[in-house]
Amino acid sequence: MSAVKMSAGTSGGMPRCSFATPQLPVALDPSDVLTDPFPHILRRNALPPETYAALEAGFPTLAMILDGRTVVANNQAVRMSVKQVLNDRRLSPLWRGFFEYHTSAAYWREVVRLFGDRFRRAFPGLEEHVGRRYEDWRVTPRGFGGDADIHLDCQFVMNTPVTQVCSVKTAHIDLCDKIFSALYYFRAPTDDAPGGDLEIYRWQRSPRFIKHRVMQRDIVLAKTVEYQANAYVCFLNSENAVHGVSPRGITAIPRRYVNFIAELPIKAFRPRQLNRWQRAWYRHEVRATAHEERY
Repeated sequence: MSAVKMSAGTSGGMPRCSFATPQLPVALDPSDVLTDPFPHILRRNALPPETYAALEAGFPTLAMILDGRTVVANNQAVRMSVKQVLNDRRLSPLWRGFFEYHTSAAYWREVVRLFGDRFRRAFPGLEEHVGRRYEDWRVTPRGFGGDADIHLDCQFVMNTPVTQVCSVKTAHIDLCDKIFSALYYFRAPTDDAPGGDLEIYRWQRSPRFIKHRVMQRDIVLAKTVEYQANAYVCFLNSENAVHGVSPRGITAIPRRYVNFIAELPIKAFRPRQLNRWQRAWYRHEVRATAHEERY
């Protein structure tokens, strides 16, 4: 992998610094994977301060991510995918290198180094179905052509300004064609709004779903990952990986992060749904939860 360079200074006499393409996760081992309530890794201060500062300085504006859209909802997730990023010369070489690496076979092998044994336990038979060990899977960035066993995406994400306190996404699991997800936070220095934290839940009973959402009565909060600059969290997606975002206070400052996705062309698992009698019994919660089913 070649290093991507960028200048840390633009005016005469300012020092010029070079950064190799930042790579996440950094210096981790399979023993760093936490298992309660589902496999995940959390790292605060994930990258060196000077590297994070260079990335933060080049994080795209909300206008860039909206790409001409002028009407957006309260506290809505808007995204800029790897396909857009790699073709956008307004973004720094450092950022384009970051996105290129985190949708590469090298990055996938690093994910497998950390989570491979846990993938095998969570998805027995998946390697046999694909016909290759996880380490040998063919990788393509999502949105690009070519044969692939898994598609990787890296996205700039912003949650739009909040005019009415709410959660951008309540308790859910990610779509069942995704086996790995990660978040890397870029909280703005001026952002003092409460909330917007990642909430990790534990089941109080056997899993049951309304599509990919869950009823609050079935889960209990196990951990809160504060929305803070330079924090990185990654996890294995499964029926157990219930998570959401705490309600965010009123603010004009977007919530900013990079999203990492590993997506299969098939479903890795099928979340067990409420049966017809449960849906009738909990009909008010089902209606409220189904209204929030958006990705």
